[in-house]
Order: sequence, then structure tokens, then C-alpha cells
Amino acid sequence: MDLLGKRGKPSPSHYDGFISYSRAADDRLGPALRDGLHQFARPWYRLRALRVFCDARSLSASPGLWTTIEAALDASHCFILLASPESARSFWVLREVEHWRSLAPERPMLIVVTDGEIVWDHEAGQFDETLTTALPESLLRGFTEAPLWVDLRSVRTETDLSLGSPAFLDTVATLASALHHRPKDELVGEDVRQHRRARRFRRFSWTGLSLLTAAAVVGAVAAVNSADVARAQRDRAERQHRSAVSSLLVMRRDQVGDADPVRSGLLAAAAWHFNQTPEARHGMLASLATPARDVLNDLGDTRALSPDGKILAGDDRAMRLWDPVTRRWVGHPFTAHFRSAKFSQDGRTLVTLENDEDIRLWDSATWRPIGTAFPGPGDDVVALELSPDRGTLVTVGFDEKIRRWDTATWRQIGPPLTGHTDDIESLRLSPDGTTLASVGRDGARLWNLATGKGKPLGGHTGAIRSVAFSPDGRIMATGGHDGDVRLWDSVTAKPVTSPRSGHDGPVSAIAFSPDGETLTTAGWDRTVRLWDPTTGRQVGDSLTGHTDIVSAVAFSADGTLLVSSSLDRTVRLWDPEARRPIADPLKGHTEEVTPLLFSPDGRTLISSGQEETVRLWDPRTGRQLGTPIGIPNAYGNAAWPMALSADGQTLVIADPDGEVQPWGMADRQPIGEPIQVGRRVQAVAVSPDDATLAVGDGEGTVSLWNPATRRPVGQPLKAGTEAVQALVYSRDGTILATACGGTIRLWDTATGRQIGNSMEGVNSMAFSPDGKLLAALGGDGTTRLWDTRTQRLSGDPIKGDGAVALSPDGQTLATAGADNGVQLWHARTGRPIGNSLKGHTADVLALAFSPDGQTLASSDNAGTILLWRPGIPADPLKAVCALAGRSLTEQEWRLYLPEGEPHKKIC
Repeated sequence: MDLLGKRGKPSPSHYDGFISYSRAADDRLGPALRDGLHQFARPWYRLRALRVFCDARSLSASPGLWTTIEAALDASHCFILLASPESARSFWVLREVEHWRSLAPERPMLIVVTDGEIVWDHEAGQFDETLTTALPESLLRGFTEAPLWVDLRSVRTETDLSLGSPAFLDTVATLASALHHRPKDELVGEDVRQHRRARRFRRFSWTGLSLLTAAAVVGAVAAVNSADVARAQRDRAERQHRSAVSSLLVMRRDQVGDADPVRSGLLAAAAWHFNQTPEARHGMLASLATPARDVLNDLGDTRALSPDGKILAGDDRAMRLWDPVTRRWVGHPFTAHFRSAKFSQDGRTLVTLENDEDIRLWDSATWRPIGTAFPGPGDDVVALELSPDRGTLVTVGFDEKIRRWDTATWRQIGPPLTGHTDDIESLRLSPDGTTLASVGRDGARLWNLATGKGKPLGGHTGAIRSVAFSPDGRIMATGGHDGDVRLWDSVTAKPVTSPRSGHDGPVSAIAFSPDGETLTTAGWDRTVRLWDPTTGRQVGDSLTGHTDIVSAVAFSADGTLLVSSSLDRTVRLWDPEARRPIADPLKGHTEEVTPLLFSPDGRTLISSGQEETVRLWDPRTGRQLGTPIGIPNAYGNAAWPMALSADGQTLVIADPDGEVQPWGMADRQPIGEPIQVGRRVQAVAVSPDDATLAVGDGEGTVSLWNPATRRPVGQPLKAGTEAVQALVYSRDGTILATACGGTIRLWDTATGRQIGNSMEGVNSMAFSPDGKLLAALGGDGTTRLWDTRTQRLSGDPIKGDGAVALSPDGQTLATAGADNGVQLWHARTGRPIGNSLKGHTADVLALAFSPDGQTLASSDNAGTILLWRPGIPADPLKAVCALAGRSLTEQEWRLYLPEGEPHKKIC
């Protein structure tokens, strides 16, 4: 999109941009931004790519300072404002803004936020005057729609303000895209090409320099110095080149997205190979988080899926069987011309309906015909089914009559089965072959295949398009024309669950997993969905990616892979276990549960419930350990504040009545007498060396205690005037963070003094393991990352509500969502990793990562605890390569990377 509008090329006396900034705030950033715009995508034969005015670089001695600036403004095509509270108050910035707005109104303005806040009020159609601190007052109401602004707050304090910095390079690319009137990805590619040309030019220069050095001994010192400069320039160009290629690949990965998860993961891996940026790491994690595992679009026409997920595919000349688990063809091709096919339930036999209406049986291992062809029943066949023993074939035509045939003689068995009054859509035999289900526009019927007697499903009205039996044959699932999914008792033909609304349109296919614990459905709405047969409820989000009706679904034999085929001529592979709870809910609490704690070895999970019990769990089995710890109190139901010692041997439980009692984790018995705090306790924390116990009370005071002597140490900390909501020690114990009345304060544990500024509007928090980042959940439902070194916010706000947790490596953030889900985020970029984890039916209140980061625990206000395997690998590159089983092909490399970039095997 052209942000600036069309224009002619400026004359040499014109400027492409004018940078307005406060020298007090951005004396380094303003000139660096000007230099970056001059160099980005610069042809080697030109002095600069753009001509940008910046007073620190462009002004010379002049008797009329404002006259010179005014002339530069008049000659500039675009105004670039470095917005900050200092620039909003700067006399010169205000004067420059006023003069710019007095010029022709079509001249654009770009805003780069370097400090403070900018908030657009969509309802009022202007900037929010109460929250915006980085803009002059004259600009708050000066726009008719939200303008473009770029966030450079996280870059402002970096020591490397050059194109070698990925974040700074991305900002320069965004602004240069607007000034050049070219798409950002195209401009990044141009920058890569120019760096490559410059590199070739430097190579030629180096060769010439070497020859001159050999010929001129007198100039040896100068030549060496020149070589050093050339080497430094070469290294800088190489870094810029790798950074540009990495940024381009990240953009390509985002464009591919979940439509092709393997390819998008490999693009992110390639970006990581060129430059290990947070954006590249997020791209790999995002690809790993999707339940999609591959897209098979080179197999030809998909004719059928076997019950174990193997795919019959090919073209008009030959058919082959493809195993999605091994990614290999099975057996040899065979030639057949048919318009439909279906596998037997054991997958060993294929039934084909040929173009001339003949029906033939094939051995799927040898592709040899079994017996003679059946000329057909004399009526168009719309559905057929083969019995498990391969002795009986069931067919139905447009006359709504079901016929049974002896496959040895092809003679009809008994009279037709009648009862349907409208078109029959599908037939399905039970696993033991005794019961036949027929579904169609007038509902469904169950038949005794031996006797031919049938009965309709009780209480069902409306059309049914698909049907499946559970592996034990006891439950039958149907998918309706209206998108409903229903479960039935196959013996009584009565419903076992109420109808569940799922698909937006007819359910075209349905299948059970091999263990019968998962049901999958596919629909005309192009989605695949998973269901819990015991409750009839959908599990997780819908699986999307197909672009046309999904016609068939099947599980692999071990249940670890789900296969779907579609009229879009693709087959997709899915992980049915991805992003689902790894165990049944941990039940025992009857009221809300908060907080959650993992022991240092990760073998015990500790939960505190509002019904006045603390429970210990084995997260590997989901079983409760021993009897609950319970201490009644005078305030009625309340969840106990608690903390665990660093060695994992002592659990500290705080009674709201003012007592803090240490308990032994081994025997779950009290250790000594309780510490008498004297005030209602709201939060507790144990220092990493187990030498100090921090206790926050209901009046904003944090007292420090020696757990061994039960005596206070040092002076209390005044965290505020309201109840202390949370206490957290940094991993090294040098910082104590307190949350009180919506304000976070950081304290130096050695001196007891507050560090830096406080952070307002915060309810809960969590430290990264290195203590450099503090994740703070605000009352507005967003989580911000606070850099404890610079005392500044890091990155953009992250949506989340109710709870927050940081993974042990500090790379992944977990937040509770308003939809009863848990969302994972890449902490460094603030971008989500996959869809939210669904399973809770009430508000999520607490989150905790295990010490190895491989398990995430979540609890809600209904007393339910769920355990998740977040799937965040320590080495995302290795995980992406293992999933793909390959690198980018040469064809993919040429398609996505700049021209001339030599092909590399990333995996």
C-alpha cells in the first residue's frame, strides 16, 4: 500500500523526508535514522538512496537558523516525527509541526514513537487526550483517521543503532517503503541485491588492492589499513545482508502461515540460519504449534482413505497407496478405471465401482482382483459397504432399497431392506459386521444384517449425511445436514448425548480414533473437528486449512495422525493430540484454585483451593499425593497464600488470620510453631537462598522474616496502602517485586531500597529466570514486559486476563484468556504461538510452568486443574527439521529467497 501518494522524483534541492525530534531525548536516534534511510537499498554507485533532512547532520553555520529549517520543511516531501514526551514539549518541534501543517494538506506525516504512549480513540476518531503523552497537543485532534506510526521504544536505548540491528533495520525498512513508494518486502529484496553487488565490487577492489600492495612496498602500511577498512566494510555488509534475508524470509513465512505448516516452518528455520532473531524463533514455534503437520498436494487425485489413514491416490492411468506415517508409497501401482472406491474395515480389500457400473474387489497388498467382477444391481449405486469377513457386499441405489450380495456367487441375499422414503447418503457396518447403519435425508436406521430387520433412530428428525461406529460397536455417531453431531446407543437406537452444534453446514465425514476416545468430523464448511465421545463436546479449535469441502477423514493405525482429504485436491495431516490436556482434569478441589506451584524437581504440583485445602499432585499421573492439608479460618472460604523453599523441602502456607506455618513436603506435617505476623496475610515468598521469608499483609506492608528463628529481619517495606496482591523474588534473589493496589515496585534486597520507578495498573506478575524481565498483568487485561535493567516497558502489550506465567527459559509467556482458554506468547516479540489451549469451562485463575518448561498447569474458579504439554522445544530448529524431515528444496529456495542466493541445506 502506498502510504504517501504518487509524486514525481524530487529535484536535488528537495528532501524525501524531514526528521523532527527532541535533541534532549533522541540525540542519537534521529541522526542514526537519517543515516539508515540514506543507506538502506542504496545502489553501490549512488551516494545515498534517499535525501533526508536532520538538523544534526544537515545544518551548517547560518545566521538564520529558523529560515534554514523553514526552507528545508518547504522542500521536504514527508515529515517524520520522532514522538516522545520531550518532543511534545519541545519549542522547536512544536514550531516545525505547526509550519508543516500550514503547508499543502496532502503532504504526509509519519510518526515514530520513541518514548511515552500513543493511544487512538476509535469511537471519537482522534487520539485519546488522557492517555497519549508523546504527541504535541496540536496533533491530538488533527487527524481524521488513525495515522501510521512505528514503535521504536525498544530500540531507542540499544547501543547498536545501525542496519545491523534487526529491530532498527525493520523500522528503517518500514519508513523507507513509504518514502520509496514500494512494498516493504520488495524493498528488502532490493537491499539484499544491492549488498550483494557491493560485496562483489568489494571483492574486485580487494583483488586490485592486493596487486597494488605487491607492487608498491612504500604504500604497504596504507594498503594494510585499507584492507582492514575493506574487511570491516565487508563484514558489516555481510551482517546487513544476512539480516535483510532473514527479515525477508520471516515475511514470507507469515504469508505462507498455516496453509502449509511444513514449508512455513522451514522458511522460519532458514531465517534463523541467516540471523537468529526473535522473529525467526517465533516463526518456528508458531509453525510447530499448529496441529497441522503437512499438506500433501503432489499425490494426484485422492480416491479413498483406508480406515488406518492410508491414501489411495493417483491419476487417470494408475493408482497407488500412500502411507502418510512413513511418507512412502506402499506396494506397486495398479491400473483401474473407476468413479468411486471404498476400503474394507481392515483395509485389506478395496471395493471399486467402475465407470460401466461393474463392482470389483481388489487385494490392497497385491492389487490383484479377487474373484470375478459383479455387473451391478441394475440401478445406479450411490453407496456400498463390505462386511468384515468380505463375504457380503451391501449396496443402495436411488430407489432407496438396500440389497445384500454374496461376494462368492454375486447372488442377492434375501429381499431388499426397505423403510427409507428418501435418498440414502451413506452405509456403515458395525465392527463385528452384524449391524448395518443407513443414513439419509429422512434420518437413520439400524438393521440386523442377518435377519434384515430394522428400526429407526429414536427421536431423530432431519437429514443425516455421515455415520460411524466406535471400535467396540457400542456407540454410533452421526453427522447431520444441519451440522449437528449426535451419539447413539447402537443396541437401543436411543441418543446418549444431546445434539451438539458444530459445523456450519452438512457433516460430510466422521470417524473414531482406534482407541475410541476421540471422534473426528469433517464438513462442507472446510473444517475438521475433534470431539470427546463421553461428553459429546468439541475438543479444541476447529482444524482449518482446506479450501473446499472435506470429503473424508481417518486416523492412522496408532492414532497419532489424523488424515483428511478434500475436494481441493489436497490431503492434510494433523496431530490430534496437539494442544490438548495431557491428562484428565485433576479433581479434588470444589472451589476456585489459586495459586499453583511446582516443586524444583517438577515431580510435585501444589494447589491451594478456596475450600480451605492445599493438595499435592503427581503431574505425571494426575493422582493426588496423600491427604489434603486443611486449616480452617475465621474468614470462611479462602485460598491459602503459599510459597515453596528453593530446596523443595518446605512448603510455607499463610493463614489469612495472620499465621505463617512451614510444612514438611515429605510427611505433610507442620514444622515447629507458626510465625505470628499479627495482620491478615495476603501473599508470601521465599528467597532463593531460603534465608528470608517475605510476608505481605492487607495494609500494604511487606515484612521480612528469618524462617529459622521465626523473627523479623530488617525494616518492613511499604508497598502501598492497600492489600499486597503478589510477591516475587528474582532468580538470583537480588530483587523483590511487590504488587500492591495495582502498583508494582522493585526493591533491592541488600539495602531494602526501592529501585527505579514504580509500575502502575498491575494485578499479578512473574520474573524471567535471569531476572531481566518481569511479566506484569494489568487491570486492563493486558500483560506488559518490564525490563528491570532499564526500568522501561519492553515490547507491545499482550492480551491476557486473570493470570500470567513465564517459562523457565524466559522465552514463552502464558496468559489466561477471557474465553476460558490459555494462550501462549513469544515473549520477545509479543506474538501468539498457535491458538489458545481450550479445556476449562470456567475462568482460569492461576498458571505455572514446570521447572523444565515441558508442562504447564492451569486452574480455574470451578476447582479444576489441567496439565498441558505446551510443546516449546529447547531447540526449535531441530524440532522443525525433525517434523519436516527435509530442508527447503531448490525450487522452494528460488521461489522465496532473493535471486542468486546459493541454495543451502538448513536441516
